[in-house]
Amino acid sequence: MPDPNTFAANALRTTTALLVFLLFLAGPPEATASSVLPYGPGVSELTVTDTRTDRPLSGNVWYPTSTPEKHGRADKSKVWQMAEADPDGVAAEGAFPLLVISHGMYGNTLNQAWLGSALARHGYIVAMVNHPGTSTFLRDADHARELWERPVDLSRLITFLIEQSALADRIDQSRIFAAGHSLGGYTVMLLAGARFDAGLYQSLCTGDKSNVVCPVLEGWSVAEKDADRREMEISRQDDRIARIVSMDLGGTPVLSRQSLGTVEKPVLVLGSGRADLLDQDIESRMLAALLPEASTRHVELTDAGHFDFMGICKPEGYEILKEHEPGDEIVCIKGSAEREAQHGRIISELIDFFDSE
Repeated sequence: MPDPNTFAANALRTTTALLVFLLFLAGPPEATASSVLPYGPGVSELTVTDTRTDRPLSGNVWYPTSTPEKHGRADKSKVWQMAEADPDGVAAEGAFPLLVISHGMYGNTLNQAWLGSALARHGYIVAMVNHPGTSTFLRDADHARELWERPVDLSRLITFLIEQSALADRIDQSRIFAAGHSLGGYTVMLLAGARFDAGLYQSLCTGDKSNVVCPVLEGWSVAEKDADRREMEISRQDDRIARIVSMDLGGTPVLSRQSLGTVEKPVLVLGSGRADLLDQDIESRMLAALLPEASTRHVELTDAGHFDFMGICKPEGYEILKEHEPGDEIVCIKGSAEREAQHGRIISELIDFFDSE
């Protein structure tokens, strides 16, 4: 495991590589061969419109189309393989499950574009927003400090989608799910009913800086003020969400043990067997152990790394990043064929979990 104290610095160094990923929608896709899957992957930009003006939310929504043969890949990056998409394609008829996804620290909505595209082709609507303060381009210090707003972002997104969006009549409101990667995993666990423990956080991070969560939250001035501590400890549970998926989360050590033990929603905990960034003993393994056994499924993906929950790198991506953005190449370790295989496993695990009784 790398030195935990370098976690924040590593996350910052990966930003340039992630910027390239934003080129995903930069150009029109070209037609490709038809698929055996039932739907095509439509995608549109979205902006949440509600009474909140202090924290604008925008991102993307993926959805099934009735033209599975119509999809393409805008090949605009030398590093990243673009996700297949039919931009603004016509949505298929029917009611589909909704999955909202929370990106990781300094990530963005396109980090899991591959998952949105794949699940749309399997009949899911998948929506993501950029979290103000903790996303690639949105790094306002006050927004970052207000970490309690991340789960609220997803609740606002759900409300917008089911009440105002063009896809409102396509959403099966009995099947609303949430998934998150890294810091996003922490975020969706709050939606499940887990709660931040300010006392635990203070005792954990006073003097001992070996836990990766400490330098990150301290760098954002999280829970330093009395008012902020109260906000951080308020429950952000959203009862509209039926199931939760944590994808190699970071943040378990600061979650209330009591709250984790009383989470009622089924939770799928996906961990990275390679443990190349996060200590599984104090993150995914601990999370799974603290959650109710009867409603928790823990899968540690053999040889998977933390960045395997992000997009696929082209074979030459590692060397390009190593030459031009030293340090960023970490995101492309085993990032091509090996990562594609991991993606297949992740998709299968999610669909099995969402379809289970």
